[in-house]
Amino acid sequence: MSDVEHNGTEAPTPRRREQAREEGQVVLSTDLTAAVALLTGSAILLWTGSALAARLINGFREWLTDVPSTEWNAWNVTLSARWMSAELVGICGVFVLAILTVGVAFGFAQVGFVMSFKSLEIKWDRLIPENPFSKLISIDSGIKGVLNAMKVTLLLGISMLMLWMRRGELSIRNFGSIDAVAAYAWRLGLIICLAMSGVSVALALTDYLIKWFRQEQKLKMTREEIKQEQKDDSGDPHVKAAVRRKQREARKQQSVKDVPKADLILTNPTHLAIAIQYQPGKMRAPRIVAKGAGVFAQNIIRIAKENKIPVMERKPLARALYKIVDVGQEIPFEFFRAIAEILAQIYKAKNGVKTRV
Repeated sequence: MSDVEHNGTEAPTPRRREQAREEGQVVLSTDLTAAVALLTGSAILLWTGSALAARLINGFREWLTDVPSTEWNAWNVTLSARWMSAELVGICGVFVLAILTVGVAFGFAQVGFVMSFKSLEIKWDRLIPENPFSKLISIDSGIKGVLNAMKVTLLLGISMLMLWMRRGELSIRNFGSIDAVAAYAWRLGLIICLAMSGVSVALALTDYLIKWFRQEQKLKMTREEIKQEQKDDSGDPHVKAAVRRKQREARKQQSVKDVPKADLILTNPTHLAIAIQYQPGKMRAPRIVAKGAGVFAQNIIRIAKENKIPVMERKPLARALYKIVDVGQEIPFEFFRAIAEILAQIYKAKNGVKTRV
């Protein structure tokens, strides 16, 4: 990450974070991944190293017993190479695969799945910077140099300390055979490697946290950038309001087409118009198929008269339905009785019974 001055004070938005990921600006510590892989390998060897070594020694013993007493030829060399390769893969394959799996999984856990080719683009300002010393002298390079110096010092110090603490055990008089010396050296070496890898993980974790903090600082935005982003996302407020107005008008005009399906039009008397449809046995409750105010209300009334649909003035009921119920919705339960009485009057009128509305 380049050491770029940034005067942002606001937390980065999700869009800013997504753009940074697309450009490959993610927090990844390769030192942390390598340290965890080393720690895993040291632990596996400490717990299963004896069994792996015993298997390898037994394999060599079997191979040596099958060595022909006559002079070797090309066939013997090829056969021995194949056997040795298969034996090494069988013994070390699982060990190597475990380390690779842990390394890949830990790297994926840091950044997730990111595929970006922008970081591979040639940037001439980086190849030939105006100030060549900015790459050598920067906060990031300084932090990395300090951490590397601390890492080397601590690792050497830990290894020397552990050897000094076990100095009494390192006398040749404590071992009765070469096998005992080799076993002790193997175990001591793995313990030292395990301790060093643990320290490496701690230092790499510190490096990761510093990188994360630096990345968060670089992603911070100014108030002007946030306002511009919101404007880009939502567009010009005046244009957006005009679009919403046109959409409302289009929906109202579309709803007018369903007026001929209505069984009843309620008005207020000319400012509002509500078209209600009800099909007994097919609908659970009456439904609003169209509604409008002003010019749209007059248009609904005109279409209703052309299609001989009853138009009734019910001011309180029309106001309530216009405010509460949207087009396509069923009327609420509290209005059932009022609508049922009006529909009953209409059905009686259609059947030839005079009803005063």
